Amino acid sequence: LSPLAIEQYLFDFEEAGEEPIMTILGYQWLSVMVAGMVVPSTMMTPFAFRKLGVAGTCVMGNLITALVTFLLLLIGNGSATNAAFGAFVFVMYAGFPFTVFSQLTTGPMLDVIAPEDKIGYVQGLNNAGMNFGMAFAPWLFGMLADGTSTNIAISVGIGVSCLAAAINSPLMCDERFGKSQEPIPTSKLVFEEEDEEFVQKALAGEFVDPEKLYLTNLHRAQTGKSVIIPKVIPYEEDKNMDDLYSHAGEVYLQKMKMHDQLLSALNDPNSGRDKNEFCKLMNAGLKKDQQAIEEATMDLGKWIGDYLEDTGYNPHAQSVAIKQMVLSAFPPITRDKEYTPENIEHSLLRSRQVYNKYHSHYEEQKKNDWSWSDILGTGASSVFYS
Repeated sequence: LSPLAIEQYLFDFEEAGEEPIMTILGYQWLSVMVAGMVVPSTMMTPFAFRKLGVAGTCVMGNLITALVTFLLLLIGNGSATNAAFGAFVFVMYAGFPFTVFSQLTTGPMLDVIAPEDKIGYVQGLNNAGMNFGMAFAPWLFGMLADGTSTNIAISVGIGVSCLAAAINSPLMCDERFGKSQEPIPTSKLVFEEEDEEFVQKALAGEFVDPEKLYLTNLHRAQTGKSVIIPKVIPYEEDKNMDDLYSHAGEVYLQKMKMHDQLLSALNDPNSGRDKNEFCKLMNAGLKKDQQAIEEATMDLGKWIGDYLEDTGYNPHAQSVAIKQMVLSAFPPITRDKEYTPENIEHSLLRSRQVYNKYHSHYEEQKKNDWSWSDILGTGASSVFYS
């Protein structure tokens, strides 16, 4: 492509005694700056690997190389105008990052198939082969252009790119070179020191011993890992409300016990519990996997909406009333986005107060089994703390 550009936009004009569209200095800058387009290419390849796989990205790079070269050949053989030169530069710079894809895929594929103790050796051979090709191929194409024409040499290059795509296509059938998997969030993993059966049940959204779950999450936070983020079972799969609610009292009591232990430790100088360190652990453990947090929050919102729709609340028709009920049932614990030494005790106290109110209501409900006062109301304030 370099001879085509310099012939079309410089030499042909000079031979005709006209002012060239491109100067020799402009040609040099054009050739040098295009190398910088490797940077966006390296930034795009991880996305391409996830969507197409390594082999698929390689084949796409081969095909785009052929297409970009073909377009440049067409533009370069058209009328030599400023607009054509602008189109030539645009296509070259816009297409070049994609043409590099095929070169950036050989390394990852070789890492997969090479023995662990030979990866360096194999990658060395790969780099040597690529460097030899980049040094030898221009000489061959130059000889071909001298013996035939620039257009024929470029056309052969297009054919070579298409042939490379055909040769590499079977690699797309190999699972090892397929789409790269998204890393599993630590909140969804089971670690070696943990009870695998217990953690798997917790991750599946099943009821587990709340005290053991608290201790597991505390250990995770202390070791810099995310707490367990359970799957939110869809409402249509989770309609056994009696079974779900039967454990509510147990959960509320454990939550209050946990809060009492933490508050006691934070106020005991001999406990070794430092507020600053504890807040850092809490923030890291609770906020580590942001994507998993957002997904769980959305799923829980969907569960609540489905429950309200299924139990006669008609949330679509009375969203304002539903919001007011939510505000009454779930009073703010803290509006701060992170726990700090200044707000941690207040947050724990508020949270414990809410759980205590829910536990009292749970026990009262067990005794009354939905009395008339529960059904008709007493004219008093909301059952829950606000």
